[in-house]
Amino acid sequence: MKKLLAIIVLGLLLIPTLAMSGIFKDDEGKFSLKTSSKSGFKHHTNHMGHNDYNFKYIKDKNKARAGKYFQRFEVRDGDCFGDDSWNDCENDRERVEFSAEPEQRPKKNQCYGYSLMLSKDFIDTYPTSASLGQVHQKGGPTGTAEGLASFPPLIQIDARGGYLYFNWHELSGSATNVIDRSQYHILKRLKDMKEVWTDISFCLDFKNKRMDAWVDGIKKVEILKSPIFFKPEAIYFKHGIYRSFISKYKKFHNVKKMPTQIVFYDEIRRGTSIEKVDININPKLKPVD
Repeated sequence: MKKLLAIIVLGLLLIPTLAMSGIFKDDEGKFSLKTSSKSGFKHHTNHMGHNDYNFKYIKDKNKARAGKYFQRFEVRDGDCFGDDSWNDCENDRERVEFSAEPEQRPKKNQCYGYSLMLSKDFIDTYPTSASLGQVHQKGGPTGTAEGLASFPPLIQIDARGGYLYFNWHELSGSATNVIDRSQYHILKRLKDMKEVWTDISFCLDFKNKRMDAWVDGIKKVEILKSPIFFKPEAIYFKHGIYRSFISKYKKFHNVKKMPTQIVFYDEIRRGTSIEKVDININPKLKPVD
């Protein structure tokens, strides 16, 4: 009887640990990470696959930005994946990236915030961009870029040329042959982000036609234009490491392989105001573990 009781107690002690891991497979068998309701998301899903080393959900309260857990992403040369409608390998891309659910309607004010840290040996892949966070479009315009198929996002947080940028894609033209002009705004030097958490937040105000971005609670970007020219069905947040047009880096540096990049994420949030996503502006926000 005592032995049975000990087994039951041990099982109860293990339940919270398993529940807090957050990792599961969705209805389609895709690798997913559930998140607290405090985050404004239900879960993050990798729709394209990955290797074991590409992603880790780590428990270490001493290293996490807040709470106990944080995420580790690693992309190596040749890490290109795909799904039923897209193939990175055929389109000069590499990535390991998660898409957040639920999606949002492109109306009112949509804000996003997260904490980012680069590894101490993080290599800048200029002139190839490494996107460390995106707001993408569902049912948005299409076109070509560098002669390849393109489904342009609204926002990319890009690491390139020594800096992290807020890259707004100013789109025009037609819905099937879109003209995409990237508007880069400096957020922070990459060398100042190594082994140190940086808090990124931004708001896309569709009602008042403006965009604002903050770094560590300080406003860095103010754009008094509508985020969209075309109205997509929905928008959604993506995070991880996404490298586009990798052949540019290989040609520029006369190399055959892309360098390995490691990036850490924590405190990923969505809300309808900056106070709901920025832990510097609103220190009362609870960890999203």
